[in-house]
Amino acid sequence: MRIITFDIDCLRPDHLGCYGYERPTSPNIDAIAAEGTRFEHYYCCSSPCLPSRTAWSSGRFGIRNGVCSNHGMGAQFYMRTRHYGGPEPENECLTRQMRKHGYDTISISNFADRHNAMWFMRGWTEFHTPNLKGGYETAEEANEPVMRWLKTNATREDYLLHINYWDVHRVYKMDASWGDRFDGMPVAQEWPDEAAIAAQQSIEGPFTANWQFAGGVSPYPLMPGSVSSREDFEHMVTGYDASIAYVDHYLGLVMEELDRQGVMDDVAIIISGDHGDAFGEHGIYSDHVCADECIHHIPLIVRWPGAAKAGAVSDTLLYNVDLGPTLCDLLDMPVPEDWDGASFRENLAGGVGLDREYLVWDHGLYAVQRAVRTRTHLMIRSYDNYGYPFEPVELYDMVEDPYQTSNIRDEHPEIVAQCSTYMEDWIQEQRMKGHCIPDPLEEILRERGDTINDPVQWEALLRHFRKSGHQATKKT
Repeated sequence: MRIITFDIDCLRPDHLGCYGYERPTSPNIDAIAAEGTRFEHYYCCSSPCLPSRTAWSSGRFGIRNGVCSNHGMGAQFYMRTRHYGGPEPENECLTRQMRKHGYDTISISNFADRHNAMWFMRGWTEFHTPNLKGGYETAEEANEPVMRWLKTNATREDYLLHINYWDVHRVYKMDASWGDRFDGMPVAQEWPDEAAIAAQQSIEGPFTANWQFAGGVSPYPLMPGSVSSREDFEHMVTGYDASIAYVDHYLGLVMEELDRQGVMDDVAIIISGDHGDAFGEHGIYSDHVCADECIHHIPLIVRWPGAAKAGAVSDTLLYNVDLGPTLCDLLDMPVPEDWDGASFRENLAGGVGLDREYLVWDHGLYAVQRAVRTRTHLMIRSYDNYGYPFEPVELYDMVEDPYQTSNIRDEHPEIVAQCSTYMEDWIQEQRMKGHCIPDPLEEILRERGDTINDPVQWEALLRHFRKSGHQATKKT
């Protein structure tokens, strides 16, 4: 089997046509979805970028692999190793497991460079960095080595090709003409309205409405300098949608090359991402700072000849750590004993298969949070709010309030108690597994100390942030 997996940074499922979005952002992705199975409730178990990709590649939750942040003590990847001979078998990463059982694994990605995660390169048959731009390369630039590889290797047997696109991650720097296709198509999503946006103007912190670009002036035509009106919101959403359309175009070129080489009938295609982005949720715009639904909810589309039912939709609760065991199941490979995920192969075929009652996930880059997601509710516990107005415990009705606008913690203490029990049981379950390590969230909090509560240190932290590539600061 030939397997192509598209790893698209910051991709929200609700901005894809196959997930019901009204704007034509993703015709090529939609066509693949029509030939495979689409998963409605697929979530990264840790966010953002480094934690999410560490989880799916290692097969372990962040609490067990050591990575719940992009840097610092929360980014210390844990793998048992021998001095000679590599990792112990039960602690294998997905790429090594596949390669040991007859599959070549090839990645075309700048992920390891961007996040200084050189361990990610281990186990691949081939690892290609498109250039030295570290995630700031365009899909066109990423496709250059992709196309070179496919022209000479597409017809080979038994490989997994990982293709990583970053354009959907802020900032949206492609030509503004990519947004022209949405002229006359206002954003159908009614929230946030003018009143909600006005109420968010007092929220401070990176990527809030008034903390977008220095002086409220954006150097990127597809992004507003700040979000102070519904017009600004639609401007930013159009930039995001344009970036998806841009990636979709280059993804389509890969499909055309596979078709030209006559291998499409025997190609499995997986489309997913690392995490989503906020567009108003909790006052955050165009980034990922917490354990919200919109950050952890990611798309999963699987076109797998002979295994995935065409046009099927699965609503089971899944983690991204479930992908590895599923691939092993589909390819008749053993699943390493130390992995935390489970196979959803039966769900691909339209069956019930894997069906969890709840999920637990975490975030440790900005806010330090852990959350419980049931089919109807999301409870978030904040251990460090990073200066954002998160309460220690928040509960949301995800059916009636999908944008998390009303904390109903006090109205439903019984749901909070149940979710708290789920979280405690889950943590205990992870602690009881072999080779227990310290909880990365605790390590992050220990490293931070009193930084957020010390005004001098907080201002120093913000000055450091303003100097970063995000170019965010409060509008004056």
